[in-house]
Amino acid sequence: MGKTIMIVDDDSSVSRLIKAALEGNGYKTMAFASGEDALEELSLKQVDGIILDIILPGIDGLEVLKKIRANSCYKKIPVIMLTTKSGEIETVLGLELGADDYLSKPVRYHELLTRMKKIFMKMDMQPKTEENFVEIHGIKIDLDSREAYCNNIFVPMTYMEYELLQLLVRNPGKVFTREQLLDLLWSDSFCIETRTVDVHIRRIRQKLEESGINPHIIESVRSVGYRLSSKAI
Repeated sequence: MGKTIMIVDDDSSVSRLIKAALEGNGYKTMAFASGEDALEELSLKQVDGIILDIILPGIDGLEVLKKIRANSCYKKIPVIMLTTKSGEIETVLGLELGADDYLSKPVRYHELLTRMKKIFMKMDMQPKTEENFVEIHGIKIDLDSREAYCNNIFVPMTYMEYELLQLLVRNPGKVFTREQLLDLLWSDSFCIETRTVDVHIRRIRQKLEESGINPHIIESVRSVGYRLSSKAI
């Protein structure tokens, strides 16, 4: 059975074309022109992914995203934001609020399908490891439930935050360039700016600090990228 994608865009022509592209590739879809209607439906039905326009009537896409990430029932659903080319500030805000990816309008449908497919492939992939968790410096990653714990306390993570943290935790001391992280974790990474990585790292550090973990356990390697320290800080 195909995965169900929610499309939230008040431009009916865009919504209709996205719907056709997704359904032509085996997905089921539901489309909404307002954030209010989308949130109401989200509370009633299971959704596997969301394509969310930032500019909406009523509550905008950023507010919708904020409500999604604040709800324990569907906070981990991957969200791809749609932005205008001039919407740089909104794009950064969307990433700060927990968007997993973004695309600029006009939407290239092949690119959208590629990104959606890669997100689901990562979510469905079971890590090849003898243990079901990895732990270092008070950070524990449960590979079965795909959950993160700091000092044995559950820490809510978005899909991409979890992916990034588990990659670093499983490779302590290894330096990853921003380009490597984009290539490993984001689809069509040549279309995404390296600031996307920086935004996600900043969010993860904040969550670590709030949980009593030194945020600088994720070290910045100047002009290169990031690594998880192999030594306790």
